[in-house]
Amino acid sequence: MTHRVARAGVTIQRELGPLILTHLKDPRLPSIVSVTHVDLAPDLSTARVYISTPGDSAVREQAVEALQSASGRLGKELQSRIRIRRMPKLLFASDDTLERGEDMSAKIDEALEADRKLRTSRRPN
Repeated sequence: MTHRVARAGVTIQRELGPLILTHLKDPRLPSIVSVTHVDLAPDLSTARVYISTPGDSAVREQAVEALQSASGRLGKELQSRIRIRRMPKLLFASDDTLERGEDMSAKIDEALEADRKLRTSRRPN
């Protein structure tokens, strides 16, 4: 990834978060939507925007649908705020990094507990 592409991705991420909160009034959107990462194509034609929201997978999928339906308006507003020759097409996706992290943490806790029980049961009395 070139420096220009990375810088454009960070700029889009920084500007898009507040835009979603202030410009969209879709009932499918939860009150908190965080833009966690923007992955730009090398030719800047598309931008995959990863979002995180509180709630279950159904809430996240509704938020993605709402944002995807508003992607044209968001792109136009972004273009007026940042200097970019051609605004990439915005594609929204749910970011499940936090869930995977919590799941991994729970598995580690289970393994540590099992190890502790095993050590306790092996101690001579």
